[in-house]
Amino acid sequence: MLAILIIVPLFAMFIAFISNMSGIGGGALLVLFFLYYMGLSSVSAGGLSLITIATSSMVGSYSNIKHDFVNMPLFKILLITGVIGVLLGSLLSFVVPTAIFKGVFGFIPLSIGMFSLISVLKQRNIKSYLKPGKNIGKDVSFIGFLAGIISGFTGMGIGGITGTYMTAVRKMTPKIIFSTIILAMIITSVFGGLLHLGSISFPENTLVYIPFLIIGAVIGAFIGARVSGVIKSKNLRLFQSLVIVFTGVLAISIYLFI
Repeated sequence: MLAILIIVPLFAMFIAFISNMSGIGGGALLVLFFLYYMGLSSVSAGGLSLITIATSSMVGSYSNIKHDFVNMPLFKILLITGVIGVLLGSLLSFVVPTAIFKGVFGFIPLSIGMFSLISVLKQRNIKSYLKPGKNIGKDVSFIGFLAGIISGFTGMGIGGITGTYMTAVRKMTPKIIFSTIILAMIITSVFGGLLHLGSISFPENTLVYIPFLIIGAVIGAFIGARVSGVIKSKNLRLFQSLVIVFTGVLAISIYLFI
């Protein structure tokens, strides 16, 4: 028990650092931790992951807003469509057995990550990115809704899909996109997390981990937000892609061989 109480905040700190560096939430790695290390169900794992993401996003967003990295028109779109999607995705998670969830989970981040990585390599010579304006487009609304569904279902957060689409397809400034997504993830993740955790019988010996998750997430998010502010856009995109691909490969490998 003592070992887990030490490992949990350290792992949450690591995930929060990655989350605020790449704007993806880090939820996929959290879900794997809860599923395979702590032996929780997919619903419980998704709920704890979303709560941790919300915490780290709050801390990271303070720094991002302070430095004017957040695009408010984009934030509003992701907030509305993401919340609707995450609620539907959370409801979907209740009808999919944990065994099936484990089998398909890894292919989601792997697909997103490979698309992102390929686009990064193709655009490695790009000299400047576009700044998001007031007219974002209906396509972004759809992507936000889709990301919300997958977030609610998997507990991953909306960052992987929305961040990849906005930077790879729309070629928009990674730091602004990631910062805006992180802010939106506060609310979308809270909605999804509460729906997960409020609808199941949650063991008391698992509830004790939540404060430790929050402490680790706060520390990691603070460090990640500071570091991401000084890294070049190309490097942020590459980092995001590699993290997502690694997560997908890890999830599939654990499912097949452990």
